[in-house]
Amino acid sequence: MPYIIIMICALLLVVYRKFPLHHHEYSFDRKTLVLWIPIAAIITYLINNQLGLGGVFSAGIIGTLGSFLTKFNSRSEYLKQIAGPIYCGAFIGMTSLDFQYVYWMIITAGVFTALLFFATKTLFVGVGGKLGTLAFIGVLLSMLLFKLIIS
Repeated sequence: MPYIIIMICALLLVVYRKFPLHHHEYSFDRKTLVLWIPIAAIITYLINNQLGLGGVFSAGIIGTLGSFLTKFNSRSEYLKQIAGPIYCGAFIGMTSLDFQYVYWMIITAGVFTALLFFATKTLFVGVGGKLGTLAFIGVLLSMLLFKLIIS
């Protein structure tokens, strides 16, 4: 077992050295892109809990709709970049919380995630799981904030 762990660590080191996970160009896009994260989170939450379609199906609907927005105007750079924030917000909306301030908590999680999304725009480009991880951290931060405020 220790040999397997050492081999995995060595492979990770080789991949890290061979493929850069951080891009050094700081071409930040329009800051209004991150507004779609809380919007998509609320819409996904409503589909998930009010219509009862489930978290995965609701996130799939919103993510798919977000990916088709580029078809409206294929020359628009804004629409080409909107799918990522929408899909990131869809991960937040997958939550099934049931307490009095759930919509405020989802909006707060969307804002935290939007800040993280903007701050990590050039980190881990091409690495799978980035959007879900950002959404998870945003939800955790907002739950912690609401736990501190309400309790």
